[in-house]
Amino acid sequence: MGIFAERMKLLGTESAFSVGDHIKQCEAKGAKVIKLNLGEPDFNSAPNINQAACENIRIGNSHYVDPQGILPLRESIARHVSKKHNVQVSPDQIVVTSGGKPSISYSMLSYVNAGDEVIFPSPGFPIYISWINFLGAVPVPVYLKETRGFRFDAAELGRLISPKTKLIILNSPANPTGAVLTREDLLSMASLIEKTGHPDVRVLSDEVYDGIVFDGERHESISAMPGMAKRCIVLNSFSKSFAMTGWRLGYAVLPNAKEATVFSRLNINTFSCAPPFIQMAGKAALENDINIEINAAMNRQFEERRNYIVEALNHIEGVQCIKPQGAFYTYPNITGICKRLRAFEAASEISRLRMNVVTPSALFQMFLLYRYGIATLDGNSFGKGGDDNQYYLRISIASKIEELKEGIHGIDLAASDVDGFQGFISAIKAGKQDV
Repeated sequence: MGIFAERMKLLGTESAFSVGDHIKQCEAKGAKVIKLNLGEPDFNSAPNINQAACENIRIGNSHYVDPQGILPLRESIARHVSKKHNVQVSPDQIVVTSGGKPSISYSMLSYVNAGDEVIFPSPGFPIYISWINFLGAVPVPVYLKETRGFRFDAAELGRLISPKTKLIILNSPANPTGAVLTREDLLSMASLIEKTGHPDVRVLSDEVYDGIVFDGERHESISAMPGMAKRCIVLNSFSKSFAMTGWRLGYAVLPNAKEATVFSRLNINTFSCAPPFIQMAGKAALENDINIEINAAMNRQFEERRNYIVEALNHIEGVQCIKPQGAFYTYPNITGICKRLRAFEAASEISRLRMNVVTPSALFQMFLLYRYGIATLDGNSFGKGGDDNQYYLRISIASKIEELKEGIHGIDLAASDVDGFQGFISAIKAGKQDV
């Protein structure tokens, strides 16, 4: 009889946090680490947002509140979503959560039985597959291809929808690729889902990066497409667009008040309610017009960084990187580097010796960290893509341009350090280096 329930073996993790242990090991040895791994803006939350929270704490607004979320915030969210997407949303459809992630687990728990099929993007946010596996559902990945800009269309989705499909997950702008689905993409998908999906099929639209879109484009939500309002759960958060990651404030827009009640009950059974002073800070974030310019200035810096790093990456031999249209990540193809360093052979040998799979890109990620002090994420941390034998890194651009330049310099040096890489592999084989 084991101490832990068997189902805990099925629960995954988020690699952006897992690599933190390796970063700590490097820093404990005195190494400086350029952290290009975390999806967290390097900006602080705006002063007016901070002031709203502090003022509410000062006046004693720190007690239990409605588990669904305080009405003033839900009203503000309803106005914001209704105006942005030209749809009619009621505060009764909104549930305020502690961060954006609960809406992923809530959607799985509320709509998906063991054996039901869940369609999701791959590579994609790893918490999707974690919860699919945890609940005994059947994962049905949409494999995203670099050759298609990491987007997919209705035809690809249509090949995956079956009588067992219960939930379809979309993420635009996307983590880790930065791809943005167009209005035309979403219209065709909406039409397909209406024609082929059972009335009980739900669409979980992860829109946490909706405020970070480049090149003058705008974010589109599938919830605003014909017939989708009655099917969509829109997941959003204040973390990315308002640089409020540590505040842990998010929300879901449900198809109707009845389904919102189910999410509210899950709130009650997990954390009761989001702190009221944090909710009032969220209200200030949405309602204070000064934040429009603050957010726009932040996005301009993200776009400048994107422009720099994509060009710089494409000048490194063995790298090709398409230009992301949103979020704050680049997703360069490093297959050429892996071939030059003979990482394919090393990965095969180490996988055989250790009896578990190690990818060429994971070995380069660790070499880059331990030998050059540059923290990134192996693309395989986000699942398999649609281009066979192609390997990627996720590089966050949520760092100052000086750090990005230092990171690029380290990647460029590591990409041609054949002897250093082989020495690193020898240390792994000898048990002197962790991976």
